[in-house]
Amino acid sequence: MTAQLDKMDHVAIDLQHLSKVYGSGHVAVKAIDDVSLHVLEGEIVAVMGPSGSGKTTLLQVIGALLKPTSGDVIVNGTSISACPEGSLCQVRLQTFGFIFQTPNLLSALTAVQNVELAMNLAGAKGEKARQKARQLLEELNLEMRLGHRPANLSGGEQQRVAIARALANDPPILLADEPTANLDSKTGQGVMELLRKIAKDKGKTAVIVSHDLRIRYFADRVLWLEDGRLRPRWSEGVTIDPVCLMAVEKDKTTNVIEYEGEKFYFCSLECRREFEKAPSRFKESKLRS
Repeated sequence: MTAQLDKMDHVAIDLQHLSKVYGSGHVAVKAIDDVSLHVLEGEIVAVMGPSGSGKTTLLQVIGALLKPTSGDVIVNGTSISACPEGSLCQVRLQTFGFIFQTPNLLSALTAVQNVELAMNLAGAKGEKARQKARQLLEELNLEMRLGHRPANLSGGEQQRVAIARALANDPPILLADEPTANLDSKTGQGVMELLRKIAKDKGKTAVIVSHDLRIRYFADRVLWLEDGRLRPRWSEGVTIDPVCLMAVEKDKTTNVIEYEGEKFYFCSLECRREFEKAPSRFKESKLRS
């Protein structure tokens, strides 16, 4: 489902030779290295890669949470890299909806109040904001949980509240950082199905970063980020955990076994043990780099 760029398409996000460097001199770390990318309006793009590849930094630079060291971020034709710091708060509120690995809900507030607060910060208050918060939560199948606080919600329900909060100010762009990392497989799939449906129904552009290979099924386009650079596919040093389908760097895991003459690499001891219970069940699901 790869979207092709032509003169009729509107570019929502335009990254031009983007770099982000932490530190200086011999201790400098280049988290993002000369990344250029077009994301089209209404497109869902997944940026995948192993842990430490620069995915979160890239998302934070796109969302104006970090300033790039060099290069430009252009959103809907406007350079946000050039915006003064004082105006970036409004840019974030009006342009981006953020979904993080952990929902980061306020524990003292109900689901409705957590969503409503995002609108309050943007200037919308009173019954109108409250009604919109209820509507968004109902669209995410949370009509029975509106008055519940985070402690009384499941992990999947909390993440759906976070999605509603991200949509509260009707931003044109959604940015999601490992949105299924803390969820089990079934719950994570349900959250991603809802996220894709909401994005498509409401015409949102979405960039999702993750090292969970299952995310690729919900994206229009999948990109691979490694060592801060976009690559057409993962390198020979990266393979896939056959149990959880996470990207695994071969030289950074000790969970390796050989089965029928082939080596299998795992992200954790738990995945290795699961494989050992029924290796033939997982062997066919292995994705080769």
